[in-house]
Order: sequence, then structure tokens, then C-alpha cells
Amino acid sequence: MRKLIWIIAAFVFCISFTGTKSFTGTEEKASAAPFSVNANQVYTYDVMKKDLQALAATYPHLVSYKSVGKSEYGRDLYAVSIGKGPAQVFVNGSHHAREWMTTSLNMKMIDQYAKAYYSNSTINGLSAKSILDQTTIWFMPMVNPDGVSLQQYGVKSLPASSQSSALKMNGGSADFKHWKANAKGVDLNRQYDAKWSSICCSPGKPASENFKGYSPASTAETKVVLGFMKDIDPEMSLSYHSSGEILFWNFYQTGARYTRDLNYAKQLGRMTGYRLVYPGPNPSGGGFTDWFLQTYKRPAFTLEISPFVGDTSVPLKNFSKVWEENKDVGLYAAKEGYKLYQQRVGSTYDQQVSQVNSYLQSSFKLKPHYTANIKSQANLYISASMKKLYDQSDYEVKRAEGIASNLPAYYKENAMKNVRNAKQIRLQAAYFIDAVKAGDLLNKERSELQSFAANGTLNDETGAAYDELSRQLKKEEASIGKVYGGSERSLFGQKYLVPAKIAKETVIYEISRYRLLAEIKELKAKGTDPVILQEKFNLYDRLTERSAAVKKAGNQLYPGKYPDLPGFETTLKQIENELR
Repeated sequence: MRKLIWIIAAFVFCISFTGTKSFTGTEEKASAAPFSVNANQVYTYDVMKKDLQALAATYPHLVSYKSVGKSEYGRDLYAVSIGKGPAQVFVNGSHHAREWMTTSLNMKMIDQYAKAYYSNSTINGLSAKSILDQTTIWFMPMVNPDGVSLQQYGVKSLPASSQSSALKMNGGSADFKHWKANAKGVDLNRQYDAKWSSICCSPGKPASENFKGYSPASTAETKVVLGFMKDIDPEMSLSYHSSGEILFWNFYQTGARYTRDLNYAKQLGRMTGYRLVYPGPNPSGGGFTDWFLQTYKRPAFTLEISPFVGDTSVPLKNFSKVWEENKDVGLYAAKEGYKLYQQRVGSTYDQQVSQVNSYLQSSFKLKPHYTANIKSQANLYISASMKKLYDQSDYEVKRAEGIASNLPAYYKENAMKNVRNAKQIRLQAAYFIDAVKAGDLLNKERSELQSFAANGTLNDETGAAYDELSRQLKKEEASIGKVYGGSERSLFGQKYLVPAKIAKETVIYEISRYRLLAEIKELKAKGTDPVILQEKFNLYDRLTERSAAVKKAGNQLYPGKYPDLPGFETTLKQIENELR
């Protein structure tokens, strides 16, 4: 008895603990593990690989890297991305072997930009977070890993079968500090197909520097760079070299392109302090920047870091100055790259995203109908405005999803987040609607059963009404369990479940006794042992006592809700007398 009373009393409260998923997600954060790129060292290929792994682990939601191909001697050529935006810009270093400090500079940029992003700080007034949310900077920090390794370690960095040819190209010397080409003697920054045939001063055969190759784009490294450019389609590129503190920016541009690129070059000159180089009417080509300007017709710049040091690597003592001159250059390129992207294609995609969001408004307007507007049981109904919005949102969400699915990755990701949110809101509205419909049907079944009780009619039809109420009660319990919000579920329970349970419990023992008497009648007709029949009658008597006790306990909790049923009792007594 105590258990039954507790169940009735606690029912309304326990249903409010049925949970639903929150719409909010977890905020992205950098890894807690501290890490900083150490640029004050001879920056090797192996150091770069370890630092790439550490950066990706420290900033997993912002920085990633991948191998985009192999060098002539099978070393991975790594591309590193930082940022989340649709616009792409490209920064590279170490086209030339002895210029490995440009790799240090690339890696330092990635490191410091990531730190500034998560600390929401600026670098020379440029906000890393706002820029990198709009643009992705792709770095290829070491285009020439074979040449860099040869310059730093000598022939031991090469397979034994290739060492003698490298020594021969180096004039027989084991000192490779002046080496500039890739490890097979091709100058990678004379390999690009931009006036390649007219490049001057090529020695005509593999050498430590200046050999342009026997044909453009013949080296593995150049082919990888060209393929990667096709993949990312950058708006702007920066190619770092050393040394001389000068800036190349022009390769046969005219008109508006000339004016645009000159303005960018002047700004980069002001930022770095580097002198702009104005080529003559017939500049020698073959460089990456030359090729990019000619092929993409978008801004590209070659920045020669450090005061001039001759045909060797820049000394480490110069790096702090190099960093101060260039630390904001990558962010500047990214900021301007986003503007170029918007001019070229971005505004069209922004309009499509706006259209997606417009289609989703009917779904978003649904939410108050099952949350903020639900103050009491009286609010648990399907209003005409809710039904209209729900029907309208079905079509409009499908339209929005169709547009979003055809957008480029960045726009698609953001648009689909809104589509998923709208679908979730619509699903919660559907759960609310289902619960109201099931609840109204439950009330109908309850009223039908109560009409039998009020009329005193106890027969098989009454039992069928009881069974239907029980089935509908389970359906409503399941429906309410999916409704968004604990307070809303509690109101549903109070309006629908509690009255249905009371109606069921009011007649449960009468229905049970009626069915038990029917069973006894059937057993008696079969000539069942009187002892078994008596056991059934004893159970019947216990059910009679239980019925009175339940009504008494129920009325203590809900006064007047558990009435006596004299009509039922008259029918039961008549059947009982006939059978006894």
C-alpha cells in the first residue's frame, strides 16, 4: 500500500528527470601542453617534423599538417594549415638550400599566430582570431628538404650512390655551406614555367646553384608545389628567401593589377623595411612568384630576409631582427587575401548562406511554442501559428539543406550547423506535438472509461475501454519522455498522466475482480476441483479489500478523485452470488 501511494505521489515529479540533449556545444580550446618553436637553432628537416607534430597536438582545432608529396630523395614535403576560413593564402620557405632560416620564420609564424588566436591577442595591431576565422594560411615551410639537409649535413644526408655526384657538382669540396639547389643540382626557383626559356646565367648542367633544369617543372619538388597550388587556389602568395632585405613583386603586370600589387608591395615594404625591387622591361623568370603572378594573376611577393650575407646561410644572430620585421606579414596577407576572396567569389557564397538562414527562420520561430510559451497546463495545445510554422518549416529546411550541401567546405560547414540546429528545433517541436496529440487521445479514452464507471456499467466492453486506456497511457508516457524541458514534461504529466492513472487505479481492482469471476465461472463449468475454486474466491476477497484500501489512500492524496463505484459493486455481487 505504501509503495502504491508513493508511486502516485512521486509520478508527476519523476517524469521531469527525463533528459534531452542541449543545443550548446563545447568551446574549442588549445591543448594544455606548452610548446614553442625554437628558431634560434640550425633548423633542420627533422626538427621541423617534430615541431609540426607538436603544433598540431597543441592546437588540434586550428593547426594541421600533411604530406603533399615527396622530394627527389623521398622526403615528405609538408603543407601546414592554420585558420578556419574559406579564403586561402600561401607562404613558403627554403626553395633554396642555404636559405633554411626562412623555414624557421614560417614555423615561428604558425606558432605565434596560434598563440595569438587562442589568447585573442594582436600582432602589430592585427587580430589573429578574426583574421584566421576568415582565412586559412597554408605554409610549405621547406620546399627543398634534400638541399637543406645537404647544406647542413653534407653528403652523409644522401644515399651512398649519390654522394660522389654531389661532391662533383660541389667542385670536389665536402663543404656545402654555399649550396643553393636541390640535392640533384637543380635550382628550384628557376624551375617554374614563367619565361623559363629566357632565364639567364644557367650553367647548363646540374650545379650547386642557378641550373634551371632541362625543362620546366621537371623536379619532384616543383611538381608537388604546382599540384598543391591547384588544390588550394590561393588568393595571395609569399615566397621567403635570403638575403638582402629586398622585396620582389612585379612580373609583367599592367593596368589595375600593376596598381593593386604595387600598393600591396609598398605596404609590405613599410611593414618590413625592405626595399622594393623594380625589374627592368625584361625580367628573368622561372621563379615561383613569377609563375604565380603570370598564372593566377593574383598578388605574389618574394621577400629576401636579413641583411646581405653572401652565398651562405643567414647567421642565427640575425633571426630576432628578421622576426620583428616579418612577424605580422602572414596575418596581413591573410587579411588582404580574404578581401580578395570576397571580391572574387565570397560575396556570392555569403548571399547563399543568408538564403539558407532565411529559410531556417520558420524553424527557429518554433522554439518558443514548446519552451518559453509553456507556463501552465493551459498552454499545452497546438496553436494555429505553431502548426503553420511546423508545416512551413518542413519544406523550408529541405530547401536550406539543398543549398547548404552545395556550398564550398567552409560555407557548407557553417550553414549545415544552422541546418542541424533547425532540424533539432523542429524535432523537439514534433515531440511536443506528438505528446499533445497522444495526451488528447488519452483524455478521450479516460473519459470513455469514466463514463462506464459513472453509469455503473461493468462488462467486457468496460474491460476493453480499460485496456485501451492502459495502452494509450504507455504511449503518452513515451511521448512525454521526449518532450524538451523538465518543467514542460512536468506540466504534461499533471495534465494527462496523473488523471489517466487515477482513472485507471479507480477501476483497476473492479476490472480485475470482474475478470477473475469470469475465470471462476469457466473453471466451474469445467468441473474444476472445489479446492482450486475456493482459492480463486479467496483471491477475489483479497482484491475486494485491496480496492477499498487503494481508494482510501488515493483520496488522501487526491481528495474525491477515487469514488466508490456502487454500480460496479452491484454487478460484481450479483455474479459472485450466482457462482458461490
